[in-house]
Amino acid sequence: MNPSDQLEIDDPTTSAADDSFGDILSQFESEHHSEGHLGAPVQGTVVSVTPEAIFVDIGRKTEGILRPETLRGAPLKAGDAVSVNIGVRNEEGYYELSTTHVTQPKDWSAIQAAFDEKRTIAGNRGRGCKGWPARRHRMRAFMPASRSGARDIPEMERLVGQLIECRITKLDTEKDDIVVDRRVVLEEREKQSREAAFTGLQEGAVIRGTVRNVMDFGAFVDLGGVDGLLHVADMSWTRISKPADVVKVGDQVEVKVLKVNRETHRVSLGMKQLQPDPWTVAAEKFKVGERARGVVARLQDFGAFVTLEPGVDGLIHVSEMSWSKKIRSPPTC
Repeated sequence: MNPSDQLEIDDPTTSAADDSFGDILSQFESEHHSEGHLGAPVQGTVVSVTPEAIFVDIGRKTEGILRPETLRGAPLKAGDAVSVNIGVRNEEGYYELSTTHVTQPKDWSAIQAAFDEKRTIAGNRGRGCKGWPARRHRMRAFMPASRSGARDIPEMERLVGQLIECRITKLDTEKDDIVVDRRVVLEEREKQSREAAFTGLQEGAVIRGTVRNVMDFGAFVDLGGVDGLLHVADMSWTRISKPADVVKVGDQVEVKVLKVNRETHRVSLGMKQLQPDPWTVAAEKFKVGERARGVVARLQDFGAFVTLEPGVDGLIHVSEMSWSKKIRSPPTC
């Protein structure tokens, strides 16, 4: 990544958690498009003077400060008009001001190319320039809270000072107006990750996943960005009343990939397929004519199902229940 593509992202949305995004955006646009944004001269009025700083009303919600040691000429007093350049906010939230009017040319070529080509760029998110090295193409951009990719204010606060990737969605070189979007980059990366995970799935493979949701008909298992359906019929060789009796949300499970539909992006999984089919040994263990003991599993009008071993049920038909009398239904015998 070319260093000239890096942006410094100044996101004013962290100033008040209860402000709506519309209010914040309106404030940003009002300030961003007004005369005197980040370096251009504006007329201000001195509010108060202290030995450490001169506070100046510059027509914004937050005042600016001049450092007395930077002034030349007669000292300023409350009520004086002064022409100042507006810089970034300091740690106290005040704009740093200067009376030295210097026009700093900007090279927009790299930023314009990134915008035209919809390339992903990198920048530090912060309230100001603190911690940034001098860079020829250093510029500031606005990132709406809704496009930050953060789920809440605390998560957004953790982005301060970090190098993040984003994409330019608006560029106005005349007004120094740059708007960027981080969420679209995160969504694209997530989609690429899901596609890669899906492409790597092969039928017959045994993998581990996390149960994400449990329904009446089965459970959805996260396979690393791809969800697969573990149907209740494929959970166990024994009869299961409901999937919640076998798995719960958050469980780590080992499953076998039964089917991958490339067209619909559906994945079928199984757990019982990792265990031997009890019927493969039933034919060897149980011989015709031999006596066996079992437990009545369920009754039907036509007979009773008896479990000989887990997963192996046999049917006793009503006609085979008694020699002496005619059985109409199992409960009457």
